[in-house]
Amino acid sequence: MGILTLSKKSHEKKGIFFEKLVLGASSFGGDIIESKNKQYALFHPSVSRKTLSLIKNNKVIWKKEFDNLVSFDLANDGSYVVVTTQLTEKEYGKKSYKSGGHIYLVNRSGKILLDRRTPGDGLSCSISPDNKLFGVTTMGPEWGVYYFDNQGKLVWNKRFNKSVGGIEVTNMDIILYDKMHKPTRKKCSYWRI
Repeated sequence: MGILTLSKKSHEKKGIFFEKLVLGASSFGGDIIESKNKQYALFHPSVSRKTLSLIKNNKVIWKKEFDNLVSFDLANDGSYVVVTTQLTEKEYGKKSYKSGGHIYLVNRSGKILLDRRTPGDGLSCSISPDNKLFGVTTMGPEWGVYYFDNQGKLVWNKRFNKSVGGIEVTNMDIILYDKMHKPTRKKCSYWRI
């Protein structure tokens, strides 16, 4: 789906409102993804980089913290959220950094249905428009693509010897990009589903 496209002023206003709703105070707003039917919003406040909240009709359904949060997406119908992270210092130890991360699948009520550790840092995620499938890219010494059904069952994965960036899952294709930044990225691979 991607970040909600609003005018700068509308985005700031809605972000500040959600930040007050989730954290009790506001200063900067944050990132917002809305479901297609506009009933659900996934909110990531700027001042609390590990907090993620699912909001329905301006009421917080759940609020969770994900250490080293990298990316997230919301199903078009608000039924689930996908989150990618990097490993925390507690997981890899204090002496040296190790690559790795987690892929989380969280349902509408806030239950974590999937917590899969990956050999590469979580990088990008995308949910198909029909909400049936989602994809995740990972980076690090092991660049990869993971493709799951909406219950968290691994359907397919592939490892690469070169870097991958963003991912987009459509109802028919998995599209990989060279970068995560949408305005400057280019397609580098795709598979027909």
